[in-house]
Amino acid sequence: MTALIDAAVLATESELPMHIVGWVTLALSLLVTIAWVAYFYR
Repeated sequence: MTALIDAAVLATESELPMHIVGWVTLALSLLVTIAWVAYFYR
């Protein structure tokens, strides 16, 4: 049963370009960190 569920999840998974997702995640985390530091040290 688990293999069937795994196959269904893999079949319906969206094709996201993972290198773009990684860079966007990195940029957002840097932005949040910079905003937090600026708020904390003001």
